[in-house]
Amino acid sequence: MVEKKRARGKGGKFKGDDPSTPENEAWEEVKPKAKAKPKPTPKAKTKAKTVKSGALPPVGSAERKALILRGEIEE
Repeated sequence: MVEKKRARGKGGKFKGDDPSTPENEAWEEVKPKAKAKPKPTPKAKTKAKTVKSGALPPVGSAERKALILRGEIEE
């Protein structure tokens, strides 16, 4: 399908129609651009809960904060 669009000159202004010619220069036919395919959404990352000894360090301790920062446990 071809669409009609106002023709523009070099400076970006609309062109006028010359009445002495049979063709209308004020309009031009433009092919529509192809639609871009949607990008796939990234899958959500799941954090694995791994604990070395089975018992967690107390809340607020430096050891527990280190485990959280490394991604070994969740808050």
